[in-house]
Amino acid sequence: MNKQIIEIFGAFIGDGWIQNDEKALYITGDRTEDKRYYDEFIAPLFSKHFIEIKPKEFPYWKVYGIGCYKKDVINKALKLGFQKGKKCYLAKIPEKIMNSNNLEITKSILRGIFDTDGSFWCEKSNAKTSCEWKRTHNYHPEFGISSCSKKLVDQIHILLKKLNIESKVAHKNKKGFKNNRNNNDSYALRIRKKSEIERWFNIIGTNNPRHQTRYAVWEKLGHLPPRTTIKERIIILKNYHKHLYSSFSK
Repeated sequence: MNKQIIEIFGAFIGDGWIQNDEKALYITGDRTEDKRYYDEFIAPLFSKHFIEIKPKEFPYWKVYGIGCYKKDVINKALKLGFQKGKKCYLAKIPEKIMNSNNLEITKSILRGIFDTDGSFWCEKSNAKTSCEWKRTHNYHPEFGISSCSKKLVDQIHILLKKLNIESKVAHKNKKGFKNNRNNNDSYALRIRKKSEIERWFNIIGTNNPRHQTRYAVWEKLGHLPPRTTIKERIIILKNYHKHLYSSFSK
């Protein structure tokens, strides 16, 4: 029940798998948006608790992350509860973690899942009564975690209740959402209240710079420009702080 291993486990639940033949373990993400997360957080943490490992790109899958092929390490992961094979429908949080009264463990598993399989974005207002700024700027924060596993989404909802964070579970059919290759139904956990989203980031937080920069831009500007890259968001934040510093210096 080490909270750092639990966070790795959460990342694995979100975007990892072990081959059926138990010869490989992977945790992967986007090649650009998630690169710093794997370079600066997941790879060092995995190296600390399992075996020294370096993140890399996997061109065949067009992803970036870590891969481990050591039998003893994979056996250790399996004993800890890491699932093997196609787990999209069966992904779940072990009962030992669900029943834990240690809130740091609860936060760690949720943070790991969100960092690999969650989203933070902002929407415009479609209401005709809204002011022009709200209709032209993506200002309203939105938070989501999606999975083909209904059990996993329900479990996340239960754990959030432990932390007094309000969320909703919705069924959403997403046929063909990845190049028409995925015909599975997915289940989405959503947090739409600004105060509850702020509670997530204050209580649970994130170790993924993708989410950190998106949230920080919204927090500083009051809106999040759509379709920005992590490099663009870092520049926005640097320019914001330069402007703030120059304003104070006058």
